[in-house]
Amino acid sequence: MSFDPAKVPGGDVGCWGDECQGKALAALADADWRGVYEWTKSWVGWGGGAWLPGVWLLYATSGLLHRQPKTAVHTLDMGLQTWIEGPSDRAALTWGRGVLVWRYLNDPKTALIDMEAAAGHVPGWFEKDVLTQVEACRDAARASRKRVPTVKARPDLAPPSTGRDFVAPPVGDHVDGARPTMWDAVAGYFAVP
Repeated sequence: MSFDPAKVPGGDVGCWGDECQGKALAALADADWRGVYEWTKSWVGWGGGAWLPGVWLLYATSGLLHRQPKTAVHTLDMGLQTWIEGPSDRAALTWGRGVLVWRYLNDPKTALIDMEAAAGHVPGWFEKDVLTQVEACRDAARASRKRVPTVKARPDLAPPSTGRDFVAPPVGDHVDGARPTMWDAVAGYFAVP
């Protein structure tokens, strides 16, 4: 099934994306996990958000608010597996995934795999002190008694063979590694422990 722009509320993908972002951020401010989930899901499908790493970071906060950190990790995995291509954008989601696994699942060994993989490309808006944070995770991993990973390995980019035209196309010009407009609202959820 292909995306049908005639079905976009208001008829304009960009305007709908802006509305979804505003409502998702309002829900985040109210700690309303369902509102964040529903509005970011709509932004992904109908507002051109699937192609933006910030949308996936915001989407992941719904899982955290709902006290389901594995769901939050899975959300980032969806972005990594299907949508996000740029190396800096992928590094941001990969680093964020590592932080979630370390901070919310208390699994620094598994987190370290993602953090080390992302370390060379993490945008400065996400983490300024990458090497120190990787070393802190490494120390925590050495002290951890966890033996079984809490989540599966991070997926590689593998868009569906049928294409990705079932969601709204990208809106505007996104630059790989650019700071998402909603970063200030979600940054606290992705702070290293």
